[in-house]
Amino acid sequence: MGIGSIGSVPSFWQQDQNYWQQAQENDNSIAATNSVNSAISSAETSLGKGLASIANQAALNRTNTQLSAAIENVLKSGGTSDTSSSSSSTASSSGSSGSSANTSGAPATGTGTVPLTMSTSLSTLRILPGGTITVGTGSDITTYTSTGTDTIGDLINAVNVDLPTNANVTASLNARGQLVITSRDDKSSIFVGGSGADAAAIGFGVGNDTFLPTAASPSSTSSSSTASSSSSTDSSSSGASASAASSKAAPTSSATASKSYTTLASEMLSSAASVLSDSGDGGTLVDMLA
Repeated sequence: MGIGSIGSVPSFWQQDQNYWQQAQENDNSIAATNSVNSAISSAETSLGKGLASIANQAALNRTNTQLSAAIENVLKSGGTSDTSSSSSSTASSSGSSGSSANTSGAPATGTGTVPLTMSTSLSTLRILPGGTITVGTGSDITTYTSTGTDTIGDLINAVNVDLPTNANVTASLNARGQLVITSRDDKSSIFVGGSGADAAAIGFGVGNDTFLPTAASPSSTSSSSTASSSSSTDSSSSGASASAASSKAAPTSSATASKSYTTLASEMLSSAASVLSDSGDGGTLVDMLA
């Protein structure tokens, strides 16, 4: 090799400098890519928590609205029912002096609007683990908490457990597959609720969550001529007694309904808050399915 050709060959030093310069550029490129990925991941996490917080708050607001409307309807219906029943009894007593017999009333019955089967999974109805279904009759309440792997059959079995502290009702599916909840007596009202939209998922949403018994109807066996010939003194005494009984019974029923459904509301609000956190950052994307 001639001396003149040595100058055309790049020096080892220059090759080394080129290598380290290229390596530095690669490192800078990787660092920039990692920084962008980290920013995107952080933004997606913040978005998920924000959406979950909004969904949680909306669900809590919906639950509170449902409870308020249901309790108000029960209290209003209960007072009207008692008053009208007593007024009817007073009119019947004062207008007839013959013998009379009351036909027994029908128990309260609630029918869901969603077709189901015994094997329907609660998770397919978007009832998450920890979600609750509550059935109340006065001060007696049955609260069922979903496990995440249970079915409509498990819910029905739990409602049918006859304990002193449980709601005095029975549950079953009718021929259409709708969930039917019936009081065991002809005096108790029924209320069906749940955390979030869980009650609506089984067919007991707003407007179909409170059920009252059918009041007994009097049937008179006396003739109109016998009624017209009754003593005015007896009629006045009978009317006064019935009127006094009416004024005494109505507030008692209203007070009982107020106490019972206020207790039920407190328990359901607690259940809703435990399932749907409204703490903002505490939310997760899973909460949005509630």
